[in-house]
Amino acid sequence: MVTYVCLAIMFLFVMIKVITFQVRRRKPVSREDTDRTLYNILNGGRDGA
Repeated sequence: MVTYVCLAIMFLFVMIKVITFQVRRRKPVSREDTDRTLYNILNGGRDGA
């Protein structure tokens, strides 16, 4: 019986960790942001404006 309680607690712990990971996950960087960043790096930090 104690084993089932321990398994249930571990299951809940893992589920909470998975949910918090999904909530805190960063949204992917857009293609335009990546292009702008690479352009700035190649130009030595100048934004071209």
